Amino acid sequence: MIKDIEEIRSFRRSGKFMNLFSKFFSKHDFQTELDLPESAPIIFAANHRSFFDVIIAWAFFSLSGVNCHCLIRADLFSKPLMGSWLRRNGCIATSRKTREEAELKAIEKLKAGYAVAIMPEGRLVPPEDRPEGVGQGRPGISRIARATGATIVPVALTGSDTVWPIGKGFPIPKLKRPIIKVRFGKAFDLQSDDDIENANLVMQRIKTLLESMNNKTC
Repeated sequence: MIKDIEEIRSFRRSGKFMNLFSKFFSKHDFQTELDLPESAPIIFAANHRSFFDVIIAWAFFSLSGVNCHCLIRADLFSKPLMGSWLRRNGCIATSRKTREEAELKAIEKLKAGYAVAIMPEGRLVPPEDRPEGVGQGRPGISRIARATGATIVPVALTGSDTVWPIGKGFPIPKLKRPIIKVRFGKAFDLQSDDDIENANLVMQRIKTLLESMNNKTC
C-alpha cells in the first residue's frame, strides 16, 4: 500500500475536481484494476504530450486511490494561484536550474515511503519528436531510482493532445469528446548504473505500453 502523502486531503479533492472538469472535454478509458508492488518505493513514469496530461493524471490517480508527489515544471510555481495550489498538493518544482534540488526532494519523499510521479521526457513532446510514440527520456529518473531502490511503473496516456494540442490555447468543449486512455504497465527495477541507458529503458517500456494500447490488447 502506497503511503498517503501529507497533503492527501487536498490531493484527493483536487483529483475529484479534475475528474469532473476533464469530462467536459473528454471521455475516459482508464485502467480500473491496478497491481502495484508493495515491497519498494514506486516511481510512476508517464509520457507527456499535452498540458491536459496533468489534469488527466490527477483524475486517474483520484479514481484509482493512488496519491503521489508529482514533479511539475518550476515556472508554474511562480504563478500566484497556480503556485500555491501546486504546493498544497505536494508537487515538486523541477527545471534545469532546480534539477538537483528537485531530485533530492523526490529521493527524500521516496525514502519516506511516498510515491513519486515523473514525466521522464522533461517537456511536452510534439509529434515530430516522437515518431515512435515517445521522446527522449532524461537521466534524472534513473538517478532518483538508483538512489532509493525504487521500482518503476510505466504509465501510458493517449488522446490528451487531441483535447489540448501543443501550442494551442485552452481547449473549448466539443460535442464529440475525444477518448483519453490511461494504462499502467508492469513494474520493473533498473539493473544498470548507466543513467542514459536506464532512461532509454524507461521510455521503451512506455513505448511498448502505448503500442499495446494502439493494438487494443490492453
